[in-house]
Amino acid sequence: MYLPVYRRAAPVASLEQRRASLIGWVGAPFRMDDLMNGLRPERAGDIILSIHDGAEMTPASLLYSSDSPNSAEARHASYFSSTQRIDVAGRPWTLALRSAPLLETRLDSDRPDVIALVGSIVSLLLALLVWALASGRGRALALVDAVTRQLRDSEFRWKYALEGAGDGVWDWDRSTDSVVFSTRWKQMLGYDDADIADRVAELKRLIHPDDLPPVRAIVRDYLAATGGNYEAEFRMLCKDGSWRWILARGMAVTRDAAGNPVRTIGTHTDISRSREDADDLRTANARLAAERQRVQVILDHSHDAFVAVAQDGRITDWNAKAEAMFGWTAAEAVGQQLTSLIVPAEQRNAHSAVFARFLHSGDAEEIGNVLEINTLHRSGRVVPVELAIGRFPQDGAHAVSVFIRDISDRKLAQRLEHDRSRALEEARTALSHAQKLESVGKLTGGIAHDFNNVLHIIGGNVQLLQLFTGLDERVTKRLASIQGAVDRGAKLSSQLLMFARRQPLKPVAVNAQRALRDMDDLLQRAIGEQVTLAIVSEPGLWNTLADLGQLENVILNLAINARDAMPDGGTLKIDLRNVTLRAGEAPAWVDAIAGDYVRLSITDSGVGMPPEVVAMAFEPFFTTKPIGSGTGLGLSMAYGFVKQSDGHIHIESAPGQGATVVIHLPRSDAPDEEALAPTPLIAVGGSETVLVVEDDADVKATAVGMLRELGYHVLDAHDGESALAVIRGGAAIDVLFTDVVMPGPVSSTQLAAAARELLPRIAVLYTSGYTQNALTTGGRLHDGVQLIGKPYRSEQLAHKIREVLAIPLQNDGVEKRISSH
Repeated sequence: MYLPVYRRAAPVASLEQRRASLIGWVGAPFRMDDLMNGLRPERAGDIILSIHDGAEMTPASLLYSSDSPNSAEARHASYFSSTQRIDVAGRPWTLALRSAPLLETRLDSDRPDVIALVGSIVSLLLALLVWALASGRGRALALVDAVTRQLRDSEFRWKYALEGAGDGVWDWDRSTDSVVFSTRWKQMLGYDDADIADRVAELKRLIHPDDLPPVRAIVRDYLAATGGNYEAEFRMLCKDGSWRWILARGMAVTRDAAGNPVRTIGTHTDISRSREDADDLRTANARLAAERQRVQVILDHSHDAFVAVAQDGRITDWNAKAEAMFGWTAAEAVGQQLTSLIVPAEQRNAHSAVFARFLHSGDAEEIGNVLEINTLHRSGRVVPVELAIGRFPQDGAHAVSVFIRDISDRKLAQRLEHDRSRALEEARTALSHAQKLESVGKLTGGIAHDFNNVLHIIGGNVQLLQLFTGLDERVTKRLASIQGAVDRGAKLSSQLLMFARRQPLKPVAVNAQRALRDMDDLLQRAIGEQVTLAIVSEPGLWNTLADLGQLENVILNLAINARDAMPDGGTLKIDLRNVTLRAGEAPAWVDAIAGDYVRLSITDSGVGMPPEVVAMAFEPFFTTKPIGSGTGLGLSMAYGFVKQSDGHIHIESAPGQGATVVIHLPRSDAPDEEALAPTPLIAVGGSETVLVVEDDADVKATAVGMLRELGYHVLDAHDGESALAVIRGGAAIDVLFTDVVMPGPVSSTQLAAAARELLPRIAVLYTSGYTQNALTTGGRLHDGVQLIGKPYRSEQLAHKIREVLAIPLQNDGVEKRISSH
């Protein structure tokens, strides 16, 4: 038994005081020998006495023996012995007596009188022992009572000592199924004394449901055993709702006749922190194992081979890429000498020297550098590789790790470098040509604008001269020749704008089958007699929304490309189909929303294209034709047109299998607007007032002259700000005829919007050779915008003026929306 020792006169009323005053412990053993030595007679050394608990004499039941189990007396064969069973405090004891060597040396055992004397002595001793035990029973009971009082007096100190150590105490009596919990036991979980009753059910209630089954199993095994202590770990519910890990330990202080525990006293120790530490340790170990596994997975899936070599030159690691690169499995390679396995014979001596120098100094110039060497495959094939060598400590020495990359492809590329140099030069030439075309494209818009102004001045004045009567026939022919040159220049300017994608789109509902039928003759002439043209259309083909002129131009360009891909002739098939792309079902090449489309596919039976050409086909200026045979803009212009029309385009091709260009254009529910045959325009004038706004004086004078010849009253201004001043001056203006691109703080669209505010019924007509996207979005003219392109003829201007005067209210608010853009 252990008792606490406190400082002298120290207060011990509270738990905190006892903890502060505790200075040590005192062990108080209770020994059976001390009791028996007080009961034995003077000549007890002549007899060997053993006392057993119960009716049987076994090592387990032995309570006391006067000799040592391993002494000479224990091994001595006694002359006489006797066994006596007595009852002590209601418990059967067995007493075994036998003669000791000390007695037998004093007696001559051959004489009868000695035997009689010994018998008398034994009888006397037995009687004396029985008397001693009987009289000693009272003394023993008194001693037990004294010890009981001492235990009772020290019980509070024992409990306080345990509680001072931070443990809670419990006392369970199985016979009554009652349990007593100490105050500290309850405080560990945050409870007050009154919160928990002294019942076993309270303990079951507080144990975590997941821990209750294993705890019951441990208790069941403990109660069924005749020895050992009780110990279990489980979680218990605190008053605040949290859970704490508890280590429960107990020892039986009373057992039944079968040796099973009846009363058990034990402690509860809070081990939450140690469990958390253990969990943290397990987590850290798991992370370490996961990191090791991650590194192993990385090495196994690396694109480079990884090899580790120990200080004796033998391979210790060999990943999957090394297996594939050199033909040796990891099981075959690990443990082998790296030099003899993959290093060519002519390089082995040098390799061994470098490795020996590394082992001697722990350093070498190869460490940390990238090297190129030749290695051997299992088949004997030479594999050029690139090495990245590192070192790491191993068993007090140095080992080597090597990442190995197969550079066979790189070496092959170097051998082909000469052939590729010529190809590179050709590519540079093509790039220079493309850059030249790109520069032309950037300049086209501005040039076309100025060019159209010049053409307009020339053409307008020619038309004004042609209005005079009585001109000489030769003059009339000259004027007609000049006008023809102006028309050809206007066509050239239009082509330049188309090349630069500066032509605004005018989408209308188009039936692609009808459009192809109308241009059948043109297509046949473009592809020549060696190519057979086949047009297939699905019945009930939907209409699509597109600029008819641009669509025809795209079809014509694609047909010409197909013809060039069939130098020996072939078949050109144009197929029209209705298709519906549903959400989640669109092919991988479709990058737009689902919906209804008209599919136009143009297929040739030509040489086809490899994948790398298909990937670049839509790039501007990319072409596989000889220099001078094409600009490389055909497909890129087709791509731009289709995208501006909210459609999709892709190419399906393979070498030797021809090519198919597939275009998807969105469906339109509007009726087909069939193009009307052009009718001769008649210059019909009027008497309305027209305000002409143009920054170029010559262009303005030409326009003013045309309008006056048509009978209109004409006002003019050189920029938007001066034109706005004219309008604000109160002039009654019917038509605002303004150039799109003008200098000054007031743009043409801002001028039109302001004019609408002041004169709600004014008609607006724009003119330009290049709109600079001022009137377009995505290449399409804004709804309601009226535009006449430069250069224009007198009859075209007359027709357009009458057209805008007929629909003045249709454009209301258009300029405000344009200005907001």
